[in-house]
Amino acid sequence: MRLYRLKWALFLALIFSTHLIIGQSLPDFSSVNISELSDKQLELLIQRANAAGYSQQELLQLAKGQGVSVEDIAKLNNRITDFKSKRVSPVSSSPINDSRLRKAYRDSLDRVSTLRSEIFGLDVFSNSSLLSFQNSLNIPTPEDYRLGPGDELFIDVYGQSESYYQSEINPDGTIILENVGPISISGLSINQAKATVRRKLGAVYPGLIGDKPNTFLSISVGQLRTISISVVGAIRIPGTYSMSSLSTVFNALYNAGGVTEKGTLREIRVFRDNKLVSVIDVYDFLVNGNSKGNIRLENNDVVIVGPYTNRVTLLGAVKTPGKFELKENESLETLLGYAGGFSENAYSNSIKVNRIIDGERVIADVSSNQFEVFSPKAGDIFEVEEVLDRYKNRVIIKGAVFRPGNYSITEQSTVKSIIEEGFAIRPDAFLNRAFILRTKEDLSTETISFDLGRLLKGDIPDIKLQKEDVLNILSKNDLRAEKYIEISGEVNNTGIFAYSEGMTLRDVILFAGGFKESATGKRIDINRRVTDESEVNFDLSEVLIVDTDLNFLNTGSNASFSIEPFDHIVVRRNPNFHRQEFASIEGQVLYPGKYAIKNHGERISDILTRAGGLNNYAFAEGATLIRRTEFFEEETDIEQQIDDLVELQKRLQIEPETLTESEYLMIARVEENLTRLEEQNESNQSLSNFAKRERLKEILEKNSLLGNSSFKQAEAIGIKLDEILKRPGSPADLLLEEGDVLIIPKKTETVRLRGKLLYPTTVRFEEGRSLKHYINSAGGFDNRAKRNGTYVVYANGSVARTKKFLWFRFYPKVARGAEIIVPAKPLKIPLRIQDVVAVTSGLATLVLVVNQITSSN
Repeated sequence: MRLYRLKWALFLALIFSTHLIIGQSLPDFSSVNISELSDKQLELLIQRANAAGYSQQELLQLAKGQGVSVEDIAKLNNRITDFKSKRVSPVSSSPINDSRLRKAYRDSLDRVSTLRSEIFGLDVFSNSSLLSFQNSLNIPTPEDYRLGPGDELFIDVYGQSESYYQSEINPDGTIILENVGPISISGLSINQAKATVRRKLGAVYPGLIGDKPNTFLSISVGQLRTISISVVGAIRIPGTYSMSSLSTVFNALYNAGGVTEKGTLREIRVFRDNKLVSVIDVYDFLVNGNSKGNIRLENNDVVIVGPYTNRVTLLGAVKTPGKFELKENESLETLLGYAGGFSENAYSNSIKVNRIIDGERVIADVSSNQFEVFSPKAGDIFEVEEVLDRYKNRVIIKGAVFRPGNYSITEQSTVKSIIEEGFAIRPDAFLNRAFILRTKEDLSTETISFDLGRLLKGDIPDIKLQKEDVLNILSKNDLRAEKYIEISGEVNNTGIFAYSEGMTLRDVILFAGGFKESATGKRIDINRRVTDESEVNFDLSEVLIVDTDLNFLNTGSNASFSIEPFDHIVVRRNPNFHRQEFASIEGQVLYPGKYAIKNHGERISDILTRAGGLNNYAFAEGATLIRRTEFFEEETDIEQQIDDLVELQKRLQIEPETLTESEYLMIARVEENLTRLEEQNESNQSLSNFAKRERLKEILEKNSLLGNSSFKQAEAIGIKLDEILKRPGSPADLLLEEGDVLIIPKKTETVRLRGKLLYPTTVRFEEGRSLKHYINSAGGFDNRAKRNGTYVVYANGSVARTKKFLWFRFYPKVARGAEIIVPAKPLKIPLRIQDVVAVTSGLATLVLVVNQITSSN
């Protein structure tokens, strides 16, 4: 028992002494500001804790026991964790990161938009180019890539054993792995680094080495290190740039904004450790896709863009005109290759060169056999001309042929041979006369006319064709007016129809859809143009009257009456045919609605009687008759021709799949005539008449009572229904017309006041009260009221105005449902002091002039 107590006492003493030592070596966390700990102090703290045998969690528990806040303990934990991760790569049993893709690298240069340059290749590295030379970071690490400080490595051990490391190469060129120690890998390739790490890890994982390994190793590069590159010379934004270690010369030029117009693209140099390591020809990349000089840059490399040496200009018919930089051994043929060669319309036999010699410009022609040997000089301007816009062996065929256009000829080509070889003459061709428009050597022209029909038969000699001859074969249809006929009146489809030989009256009526129900066969007028030239005739047209019946289409003797071009057929209306006409009565009657007009003599009183008369609520004094009226503005001759041709065009295009060849040609001619007439009509049209007509249409289309008609207008007619009821058939009892609407409102007991009144309102009607009484009910006249202009609009639409005699006003009588309107006085412009002074001074000057003239006389 004593021995046990002794051992326990010794154990407590040991613990006490240990804590005492620790208390002396570790700081008092209650007096330490965790946020202000430097990396050196933190490193010393971790070393002392490790020496005392404290883990990270035990150290945090110690700080908590000394009264450190939870927030400071969290900060201390993060600081220690970050420090350890930088110093030593911990081992993990699973992959440390879900994604091992490299983060996008963003350089510090804000790209600026620049205008495109005429210098070939200059825009490649600028923002105006669609090419982007930014780094593609997530590519397999190149085999020749050399590791360096700042590169992040992922080391995976898998197989019999499984461990994962993530480490960054420190400035000393080493990585520190947990349980392994430092490994120097800076300057090694990926394969070399893999072999070095395998040897080191073999002590921990024996399965990595040996003849039959069962554990395997994989190394990949994560985030790449940053290198510093200097770009100087003829650069838009020269300077030092921080870039990815995978960056090339092209990446550096792109980040620096590209080359200026003074810089060279043929000899961009790269220096490393004061030694020239690469020379880049950008033209070789642009033309041949060769980028062998575009090496991967290393830290502290210098890219120098010098000034250009030999720049020439190539203009004209080439695929890529502009300014080009050439080397000493390059020829004009090389220059054409850089420009993509000649364009399709280039004259390639020679190129003009403009060169400076002895202070003056000299022009010379370089033939095609000299392109390989001709050496361009700085400042040369080459121009490739286009071929002449002329033909060596062309003739033009126009007119009544199936395939008009350009045709080639030989020395033996004639009119007959080219017709037989290439194209066919249309049936409507006018063979009696054809024309050749020939261009002479001095570019003047002459016309050769001949009988084409006789030439084709061999009756007259054939004509030899020359280049640029224009053979024009006329069409018979071009030599005569378009023939058509017109039918109007009582047929189903009035309008214009194309005329054909042999057309009869029966044919035309059938084309028009037959007779209407209202037609009469007793009288059909055929109005024919007067074309007799034998004597002077003052008749405007010849009128032929055909009498038959409606069944003449089958059996009538006049069914085959011949029709001639431009005949106008009018089918008359049956005088005994009448369609029902209606008038309406709305409002306070027993049977409102639509009523047929019995005869031409029916009046308002008649329809009112048929409607059952007025009911008890009818306001007879306010009855109004709404009547529609029509008026028509006559079309001009040009407008009539346009309408006729449009109608003919519509007729021809109803069924396009059934059109004949002649009808297709007629449609083309009609469209040409329409275009010509419309242009003529626009030039002849009066602006005032056009504006008036358009305004009239706009107003009429808004009137819902008139449907869609463009030339109808409704108007309200004030009637005296009381008098009509007392004296039916009197002059007040108007005759009814088609579309009349009789409106009988409901009895009203109010009077409405509008206009320049203090309080426009609606008041109750009082029998026997004067107009001034109602004006006072609205507060009286406004100060801008035109009292003499006061008028009353009665319920039936009639109007009465105020009358004046000397100083007395006689206001109109007020009735139920009336509306009193007080207009405003016109605005008066006050006379300003400046105006008074101007007038006075003018008069004074005039008086002085008159006095001066009078005294001088």
